[in-house]
Amino acid sequence: MKATARIAADLIMLLQREGFIIQRYDSKTTSSIYLKLDYGVCNSIRIGDHRGKKQYKYRYNVDIGRKQINRHKTPEGWNRWYYPETALWNLLQDVVKERQLLKNKKGEAHYQLLMAQRELEGRGTKGFWQSAQLVGQDEEGGSDVGDYQVNEKAKNALNRLTSLPGMHAIKEQVDEMVHFSRIAALRKKHRLKTSIQTNHMIFTGNPGTGKTTAARLIGEAFAEIGLLKRDDKKDIPFVEVHHSEIAASLVGDAEKRIVAKFKAARGGVLFIDEAYAFTPSEKSSHNQGDTVIAAMVQCIEDMRDEVVVIAAGYPEDMAKFIKANPGLASRFPTTIHFPDYPVPELVQIGFQMCIDQEYQPDKDYLDALTSVLWIEKGKPNFGNARTVRNQIERSIRRQSMRVSQNPNPSRKDLATLTAVDLVHSVEGVKSTEVDVLHRTIKEAQARIFALDLIGITQKII
Repeated sequence: MKATARIAADLIMLLQREGFIIQRYDSKTTSSIYLKLDYGVCNSIRIGDHRGKKQYKYRYNVDIGRKQINRHKTPEGWNRWYYPETALWNLLQDVVKERQLLKNKKGEAHYQLLMAQRELEGRGTKGFWQSAQLVGQDEEGGSDVGDYQVNEKAKNALNRLTSLPGMHAIKEQVDEMVHFSRIAALRKKHRLKTSIQTNHMIFTGNPGTGKTTAARLIGEAFAEIGLLKRDDKKDIPFVEVHHSEIAASLVGDAEKRIVAKFKAARGGVLFIDEAYAFTPSEKSSHNQGDTVIAAMVQCIEDMRDEVVVIAAGYPEDMAKFIKANPGLASRFPTTIHFPDYPVPELVQIGFQMCIDQEYQPDKDYLDALTSVLWIEKGKPNFGNARTVRNQIERSIRRQSMRVSQNPNPSRKDLATLTAVDLVHSVEGVKSTEVDVLHRTIKEAQARIFALDLIGITQKII
């Protein structure tokens, strides 16, 4: 292995531990290797066995044979750093520090938006980085986690899960499950007692908070890692269940239908949406709710190694669902709440939706989208990401009408979304946003006053 390749491998490992997205380019004419960090938002690193050409303006450079760390001030006034191969840890600390400064200055959400924008700009454009390869978590294609193989498909699912806004709680829970399984496998190998892990979960939250998307990615990851028994030749199933599909007029039919859904989900996820609809009610004929939930409990027990069951719904209603049968609580030991997205994360979601469809929203569009979402968030039945998707889809339709008036639109014209594609009047929507925010502030102040009054009354009594 070339010295530059060895250094690149060590440096990539350190950078990945810090969560950087890395693109790698190996020079065709020299032994130099180049690493672009977070699609270039946090600069790039050049690794070489020579000083490099003066026109190559890389902030970070690793030179083989160099004895000490040196700093060089460019004519533009910024620093170029040169590190010996023995100072990779110092380089890592400097890069992490620069990224944190950028995030402090721009904000986490805007940093993510910049990454998405740079990633889109790099698609299909000719230049030095055209041949660069996105580096995975393991360049060899897989890494062992206990007796489980974390292959590229599993890593891709987990990476997509962790890249979703507001998924910190679910990421931590998935990490716990994977590591628990790893340790259990090692304990079994050393003939130590092991306990059976229950991977079933309750997801609570309002519509559009990512519950279905997270459930699908968890199923992909668990199946590929090996936490579920499955036929490797078949696709990983994701089966959604709704009460309307199961309800039946004939005695026994509903139970048969729910059992059939479990069998169809073998090797994957059974996602029970609005699970509280299965709880018994006065309108239920022949106690159908009781019998269906009893059938669920039995299937969960019989197929615990084959299916991950995720039941979802509103928090209060899901509490009633768990109480509907004594066996449910022990079979759903994990409850994860998906909170409503704050507006900055909703804008980030919208930006990513645009990028995924190869549209580029300009700054005025994002400003207008921010105002629209503040207004929409105050309305009843706000749909979180679903509302964002509706706004983006409507914008794309309006952009098509606008661009169609141009007889010869450029690539940029076809890809750009502007504020007029979203709203008729930017000033009008901002004025409405101000009214909404003032109303929200007044409501918050009134609630604070009420709480203060309760506290004063309690002290007097």
